[in-house]
Amino acid sequence: MQIIIYDKSYLNKIPELLVNSIYNSCKKDYTLKQLEAWAGLNIDYKFWENKLKKTKPFLAILDGKLVGFAEFYNDYIDCFYVDYTFQKKGIGKALLTHIIYIAKQNNIKKIKVDASITSKPFFEKFGFKKVKRNLVKKANEELINYSLELIL
Repeated sequence: MQIIIYDKSYLNKIPELLVNSIYNSCKKDYTLKQLEAWAGLNIDYKFWENKLKKTKPFLAILDGKLVGFAEFYNDYIDCFYVDYTFQKKGIGKALLTHIIYIAKQNNIKKIKVDASITSKPFFEKFGFKKVKRNLVKKANEELINYSLELIL
């Protein structure tokens, strides 16, 4: 597996991975209505094209296949998703290790993330500490997530 900087040839695969990951990995922690509000099935590819041009996420590629991605800018991890069929195989660890390396190279002293109920234990395993619990409103649904920080 390799971690690369955003490559436009994966443009459509990124939001598809996000949607599939949310629906398949988070269903034990969120209702179907919440999942629909968070990651509706109608993907706006133009929105994603514009977003990815700016955020230039790190992509985890295995045998030419996108298996995970993470957006990291300033001191913040935004989207962080691993293909649900590849979870618990070291993909997330590789992405997070890469982010920590980049942060240290840039003298960033603290990394922040807003983690779902589902992903919170993953980040805590790497030393992130809970700062606060959040209630986020999306499409008339309330979703819980957690602001976490890692001091480097």
